[in-house]
Amino acid sequence: MKRILIFFFGFLLLGIQSCSEFLDSKPNRNLVIPQSLDDFQQMLDAELRGLNDFYMNGLFSSDDIYFSESLLSLLSFSQTSFYFWEADPYLPDEWDAGFASSYRKILYANLVLEGLENYEPANELERNRVLELESSARFFRALGHYEVLLHFAPPYDPSQPDQLGISIRLASDINVKNERSTMKECFDQIIEDLEFGLDYLPTKAEIPTRPSLWASNAFLGRVFLNMLDYEKAYTYSKTALDIDNSLMDFKMIDSELPYSFEVFHEETIFYQKHLTSRHTTNGGAYVNPELVELYDSTDLRKTYFLLPSSEEGLFNFRGNYTGDFYHFGGLAVDEVILNYAESAFRIGEEVEALEQLNYLLENRYEEGFEAISELSGQDLLEKIVMERRKELVYRGLRWLDLKRFNLYPELAVTLDRTFNERQATLPPNDLRYAFLIPPAEINLNPIQQNPR
Repeated sequence: MKRILIFFFGFLLLGIQSCSEFLDSKPNRNLVIPQSLDDFQQMLDAELRGLNDFYMNGLFSSDDIYFSESLLSLLSFSQTSFYFWEADPYLPDEWDAGFASSYRKILYANLVLEGLENYEPANELERNRVLELESSARFFRALGHYEVLLHFAPPYDPSQPDQLGISIRLASDINVKNERSTMKECFDQIIEDLEFGLDYLPTKAEIPTRPSLWASNAFLGRVFLNMLDYEKAYTYSKTALDIDNSLMDFKMIDSELPYSFEVFHEETIFYQKHLTSRHTTNGGAYVNPELVELYDSTDLRKTYFLLPSSEEGLFNFRGNYTGDFYHFGGLAVDEVILNYAESAFRIGEEVEALEQLNYLLENRYEEGFEAISELSGQDLLEKIVMERRKELVYRGLRWLDLKRFNLYPELAVTLDRTFNERQATLPPNDLRYAFLIPPAEINLNPIQQNPR
């Protein structure tokens, strides 16, 4: 238990480095060492401490969003730099709160796992609960590693086994220095952690801030899609949808709600919100006009995702799956359907791919939607990609999609900031798609920096 206590103070130190408001706070006399299974569950229920946050800067860097000139003047140096794809987005010795938040998940998970190693279950019921808690902790550890890997490493290329990944942390000891593992090693650890829980997690969680069998399969489908392993992406996505593939029918939604969707609605598999929405919910944060043009007049997503702004011809985003102003970054049925459709296409199951696409669209269009019947080959793939673009807007997934699509010349995209006074361009497969490791992390744990 001494290691647990050491970790707790190490975690507070991490919080001090990443959150300036902690500098003036006094030590908490009520801080206790977790000992019971309820203690460990409460540690994993730390939604308010960031366990259900999702890394934000992918949204800043994607082509989902367009910032007005007035809003740009309010952004920090690093936020502006991520938006304009600067080669070095950090000031000297700067920390990245999102990077810290992702590793915080890992630290909490490792603390729980180490505590459970020393726990002696009194009966079979407790033994089963220990396995469920271990599975949940490993789910959060996989989540943290995945978020860092997908943002701070290059897109995964199966033909390059020595690609540089991130630091894998499997212990809570803050004195352990971790070198960067390869991309393959990182993905192997993420998959191992997620697959462990397939035997012990409940089919569905009591609340969707907790892991479940449904969430684990959905997450594995997402992971294998990023690895370009379409056979496994297909299998896990299909398994998740076999548990529940319920979609909201947008024809039945109350259009008068300030935010279109309720919290924890039926499509929510695992709840995450973006770390902060302070600037992306500002009136000067618009949905990219080029994206707006993709929605036709019968597409109800135009009504429930977009809100006309005070600036004529521009739209703000209101379609958060969180039910409020925070942007959703978790797992939802609509994403899994699109993962299933794309992976089905990639392995030659075009009929299934088209069926899944039609199932999504019939719940997104006005009455009278006619199912797509004659679409195949590259045209079908491009339609799936376009619907993915329109459906998963403002979730932080577009940046990750761009990284893998750029590996296919026919899907590669050149990004630009043509709507701003300051111009910037990001070509496909640019080194800037792998964010720099924050300088403060390099200072604490000297590791190889991403090339520029």
